[in-house]
Amino acid sequence: MAPRIEQLSFLIVDDYADMRGVLRNMLQSFGVTDIDSVANGREAIAHIESKRYDVILCDYNLGDGRDGQQILEEVRARKLIGVSSIFVMITAENTLLMVMGAVEYEPDSYLTKPFTKDLLAQRLERLLNKKSDLREIEQAVDRRDYEQANELLDQRIAENPRNLNEFIKLKADLALKAGAYDQAEAIYSGVLAQREIAWARMGIGKAYYGNRRYAEAAQVFQSLIDGNERFMAAYDWLARTRQALDEPEAAQKVLEAATAHSAKAVVRQRALGELALRNRDEKVAERAFSQAIRLGRHSIYKHPSIYANLARAKAVTSSGEAAMMVLRDLKKAYKGDKEAGLYAAMTEAVIQEDMDNGERARKCMIEAHELYKELGTQAAPELALDMARTCNRMGETERASELLHQAVKNNHSDELFLKEVGATMGDLGLAEDPHAMIAGIKKQIVRLNNRGVELAKLGKLDQAMLLFEEAVTGMPGNKVVNLNAARIFMLHMSDTGIEPELIAKVRDYLERVRQMDAEDRTLHKMQRMLNQLLQK
Repeated sequence: MAPRIEQLSFLIVDDYADMRGVLRNMLQSFGVTDIDSVANGREAIAHIESKRYDVILCDYNLGDGRDGQQILEEVRARKLIGVSSIFVMITAENTLLMVMGAVEYEPDSYLTKPFTKDLLAQRLERLLNKKSDLREIEQAVDRRDYEQANELLDQRIAENPRNLNEFIKLKADLALKAGAYDQAEAIYSGVLAQREIAWARMGIGKAYYGNRRYAEAAQVFQSLIDGNERFMAAYDWLARTRQALDEPEAAQKVLEAATAHSAKAVVRQRALGELALRNRDEKVAERAFSQAIRLGRHSIYKHPSIYANLARAKAVTSSGEAAMMVLRDLKKAYKGDKEAGLYAAMTEAVIQEDMDNGERARKCMIEAHELYKELGTQAAPELALDMARTCNRMGETERASELLHQAVKNNHSDELFLKEVGATMGDLGLAEDPHAMIAGIKKQIVRLNNRGVELAKLGKLDQAMLLFEEAVTGMPGNKVVNLNAARIFMLHMSDTGIEPELIAKVRDYLERVRQMDAEDRTLHKMQRMLNQLLQK
């Protein structure tokens, strides 16, 4: 049974005190007593971090700082609200740009001022009925107990509730996240056999993509756009698929069309800029990165690489001095941040070299090398590509090749990233056959992992431990190797007892993976395994 409105906790976000008062009065007239209200995005995020709200009523325009869209994208990205929480976007505007921006981040509902108390009550009742059954499932997902979540979903689906599709969609989405693409495809196909639904068609496309059926995936995403030119997620996935098909120019055109319809997504503007730079279309790159910086000032998706890439574009479209101004903005915006410092140093090295300031360029490269070493496994995979390009540009070809080889070793299971590595090697002329080189490294790592697992099955855990310890030393940023090492060490201690030194190593391996991908499912299995081991 759905909870009643008066039982819920509410957060009101509006920069006008009068409007906060009006909304509070409306809610109190429904019998609601648990009501908090804030005037800006900073306070909203702070409240949502400290308390789980059932309903958030958020105005779109909040004056200076984050707007409603940026609050929504941040709480979704950081998982501060779950599938059973309700986020209602409220605004006095109805311009297409604003509507597309708000709807794209999927608020549960959308209200245009002025609205009546009765309309608010009707909207909330409908949303409550839709979401009430999801709470227990959400709690299982929050615990990352996906087996329990799937059992609960199967129970609810078997009961054939009125909101059946909500449960089916969630089950299919969980299958996608787990990499069970055939299972996800089967679920989405079952929905489409009953009737055409956009989210199920989209899911089919994602399942095709996951199974590397890129041409079929592209057809699905294109058909969704043809049916609705404002289906923004389909553009993003089509662009991603075009890249997987080695069609960067086509991918850029897709994102240009997308930003023409909805220009407010920082992530999309950044992706467009990066593609345009790769395609040597610096004018489009400059526009996209400028937009991303303007829009991202208060966004969780603000990133130092956007400034660095804008500087690279401006060095071509304008001048070295214009590029240096952007880098000064970067240093100011991210003062004391090592990653930002690395982006700034790499980019300035090339710009100073082009401006015939060789001594300054060399100093920047020394700084870049030091910062890259300090970041270690915390460095994002993309940084290895940027660093390799910079080294190659500065004449350090051997170091560039070394960085790219290490990038393959650390990310041997990420096919899309490996494509980028191969393309970078080809662009820089660092390998005659990049694909063969990458395939060879992958084969070695797969062999190593299989050998370690085989030794463990044979009970030769000491040998397996030595093998994986050596592998982690050579591939400290490889998720699979770190997770396998942690598992083998824990299996050894299950037989021989707790050893503090080994526990410290296991924690180090798991922490590395957490920093690389906090949502990795195997990571959470290994964490549970560690907890059980320590409890014994």
